[in-house]
Amino acid sequence: MNALAPIIIFCYNRPYHLEQTLETLSRNELANLSTLYIYCDGPKEGASDEMRQKIAEVRQVARKRQWCKEVHVVEREENVGLMNNIVGAVTEIVNQYGRVITMEDDIITSKGYLRFMNEALELYKDDEQVMHISGYMWPHKHKLPNTFFYEVPYPGGGWATWQRAWKHYTDDTKSLFDYWCTRWDEFNKFGDNYLQKQLEANYHGTMKTWFIKWHAVMLKMNALTLYPGQSLTNNIGFDDQATNCFATTKFDVVPVDYVPVTRQTIKENKRAAREIYAFYQGRWYNRRRRTRLINKVLSFFHLPQIKLS
Repeated sequence: MNALAPIIIFCYNRPYHLEQTLETLSRNELANLSTLYIYCDGPKEGASDEMRQKIAEVRQVARKRQWCKEVHVVEREENVGLMNNIVGAVTEIVNQYGRVITMEDDIITSKGYLRFMNEALELYKDDEQVMHISGYMWPHKHKLPNTFFYEVPYPGGGWATWQRAWKHYTDDTKSLFDYWCTRWDEFNKFGDNYLQKQLEANYHGTMKTWFIKWHAVMLKMNALTLYPGQSLTNNIGFDDQATNCFATTKFDVVPVDYVPVTRQTIKENKRAAREIYAFYQGRWYNRRRRTRLINKVLSFFHLPQIKLS
């Protein structure tokens, strides 16, 4: 590998979560060779004393010890918000280094996480269609390849990208909405209108997130995300302290130590896409699939078909 990618961690007011994230990151086999940037967002206007105390505790955790070979702590004086914090910092660091590994303050990583991300960044560095690498993979039932490609860039489990890819990111929600508003069937990769609603909310100003715009850009460019067949991370942020999501255990996984990175054909893996679609659609989707298969057999023998109740 060439020079290792720098790591960015974003944090705000969750000292316990940040410490768990930093502890597991520090145990990665490449941590002692890596550069880490910790971006601490500032207090919101009118923040309570309790909130300011939590923000101060987060900064104490960030400076508690030498988590990686180099640690740079950036303390925002004012609250810029998660989206602005991520977009600003990723743009700055990726333009400086050419590649970057990005995490929020609630990501538990396995010891081989940094190795996987760096190997993938190096292997696909010149493949323009590959724009995003995920360290996380959703819970799934069937065995998948060690790595595969999928069209949606998952943001909540550690991710990486290159300057050549990130330069296409845009905050121009209107242009993205205008492009996709007549193509929702293509956009809603998880089924229903889960992704569509996020872009619409950003367009109408009721939500301010970076991920859905990144998804819209990548899908428009026919770009892909590389995923591990088994997750290397687990998100511990889906709890009662979450501010940008709901409390759930649905996304919980047990990370594996390492996933080997070998070159794959650069196209979406249909089997993996079905597994991810089934994750979001739940048992009802699996039941519909089984019913369709059974009805094909019944139809072949000219037997009455079954209906879902």
